[in-house]
Amino acid sequence: MRILVLDGKDKNPLIFPGIADDFTFIQGEEALSVPKDPARVDVIIGRGDCSPGSALFDGMLGWRTHQHTYLVPCMLPADEQTCRKAGIWPRLAIDRFNPDFGPKHLTEWLEAVTEWQQNRMHFGSSGSIEERSPLELITSLCLRRASGTLSIVDEEGGEGSLSISEGNLVGASFKHLRWTEAFYEFLCLSSGWYTWEANALLAIEGDSQPASRLIHQGLEQIQNANLLYHFIPNFDWKITRTDSESALDDSASASFVEQKELYDLIEGEVSVSDLLVASPLSRPSTMVLLSKWFSLEDIAVRKEEEGPPCRVLVVDDSPLMCRALQSIFSEDPRIQVAGVAHDGVEALRLIGEHEPDVVTLDLQMPKMDGLTALKHISIQNPKPVVVVSAFTKETSRSTYESFKYGAVDVISKPENGTAASSGFQNRELCERVLQASNVQLNAIRYIRRSKKNEADTTAVSSARPEGDYEKIIIVLCGAGGFPSLLKLVFALPEAGNVPPTVISTAMSSRVLEALIANLRRDTRLAMEEVSGPGFIDPGGLFFLSNENCYQLFQDGARIGIGEKGTEYRESRLFDELLMSASDAFGSRVMVALISGTGEDGIQGMQRIKQAGGQVFALSPEACLRPDLARRAIDLGLASEVKTVVDLVGLFEERTLFGDLRFSRESEKDQAGLTDI
Repeated sequence: MRILVLDGKDKNPLIFPGIADDFTFIQGEEALSVPKDPARVDVIIGRGDCSPGSALFDGMLGWRTHQHTYLVPCMLPADEQTCRKAGIWPRLAIDRFNPDFGPKHLTEWLEAVTEWQQNRMHFGSSGSIEERSPLELITSLCLRRASGTLSIVDEEGGEGSLSISEGNLVGASFKHLRWTEAFYEFLCLSSGWYTWEANALLAIEGDSQPASRLIHQGLEQIQNANLLYHFIPNFDWKITRTDSESALDDSASASFVEQKELYDLIEGEVSVSDLLVASPLSRPSTMVLLSKWFSLEDIAVRKEEEGPPCRVLVVDDSPLMCRALQSIFSEDPRIQVAGVAHDGVEALRLIGEHEPDVVTLDLQMPKMDGLTALKHISIQNPKPVVVVSAFTKETSRSTYESFKYGAVDVISKPENGTAASSGFQNRELCERVLQASNVQLNAIRYIRRSKKNEADTTAVSSARPEGDYEKIIIVLCGAGGFPSLLKLVFALPEAGNVPPTVISTAMSSRVLEALIANLRRDTRLAMEEVSGPGFIDPGGLFFLSNENCYQLFQDGARIGIGEKGTEYRESRLFDELLMSASDAFGSRVMVALISGTGEDGIQGMQRIKQAGGQVFALSPEACLRPDLARRAIDLGLASEVKTVVDLVGLFEERTLFGDLRFSRESEKDQAGLTDI
């Protein structure tokens, strides 16, 4: 098997002991540029920065959209949410998103690739788009010269169909789109369902076109569409027209009427996300037009006029870094630098004088280091603090202690790179600072270790009572949930009598291992990471990484946990866990959502509610990433809880810590509890 390794800025050789002799590795930064006649490769692995605007993402996209290599499986070095922010990725079902993979992950994936290569042209009469992507479906129908109707439903309920005659497209519709625009939109789908009816009565809408040609045209359109991410990284930003009037010069264009309709929509307060929904064209075509209009300066990002800017105090002992951060913040009209401090003592004084909305804080400083300053800030004059340091990798003790002492967020210092990647880092820093400014002060707290912990840090015995349990607690800790998770763990009672508690996280196994090691120094709770199928019992915390898809089941009087398989880990991990818990335990399930983005978890929470279980969500004002919590609350799926301490209070009230055994007859009574 020939493995192409695309390097971003990571120049170290890729070595996987035990498998290097079985595979041919092609490695080199020059491969980021797809050759005119690309060499045959079986899989592509990315290394380095895969963020929006990065050379690595653009390079991998070039290989994926090339007419000779678009069916080559890819492993991208980032989680799926990050890749979605980086651009439209026309995925294959076998693609993997993994920011931290090793020999085990690679060998498992390559085995799955081998099976996929043998079966990728076969699919059933119905199925999910996660299991067979649009690229695979259309390619298979084209090569088989099939005839019939492919019906599509996306995850939001939007419907469409493609009419295929002997491998040629004769009709297409999706929502309000028709013909090639509907086809382009179909190629962008990453989730949903399909149904194939062979030899069905076809809806012929135009001249027959080879599906293979349309695939290549659609992929080229998608590649060009991704240029928009270089102009505007956040599609929720508002855009506006400028004084330039060159946007509609080409009245001979076949889609001129649709272009004018799109251009007319850019009036008043409208975001790119809004335009993608309302546009008369597909997402790729809309994004191509917006990119063109940005380049011609016909449109621009709208400067927000509502409310005062976010005032930031920059704290760093390096004058060079202070100037760099001031320059970055000055580029964003929503942010104003309130002052600059070069050590912790000066920072405490300037916080009192200027009362900033947010503080960016370095850790390594003279007179008073960052962690000491952070303790004083959290106790004396709480402010949202974003630690900006070169010593804050996810697994570091410094990151753990920063959150423990009250930091809202932790981010690495900006690094030099390409103009595009540097631009993304700068925008990401500004967004994280603005998000931190929205966190309520009552969510900022210095987490103290209790005196009994300082005297005795020996973990409580993991021996737990067997038999029935009143409730099973599931905590969903998505993106941005690190500080809330720490507060939750420290607020739990340490008598070893907590109910069975499963904590599903957006963290890798490597990060969880470091987190648990740090927590064990500060709490006597029994805790462990679930690394495979087994059983869990009351009395401890069981952490799940994002590297596998887990399901809960009941085996007699015990709770079992099983793996659905690594091939599902990019799908809805929260949903799979919650739906299995609902099926197994019904009304005994209590869910706590403390942070997250996207849609993963919504379907599972619906199932929990239908089964009589309880769902609570931390208030969006207390979350660093509030999107998922806000959506769950707005849909009526979760009851809002103001703080983590209040959440633990509900656990104690409704699970009766210390009285874990109960009779089956009480289950009916427990189902009658109502949400607050």
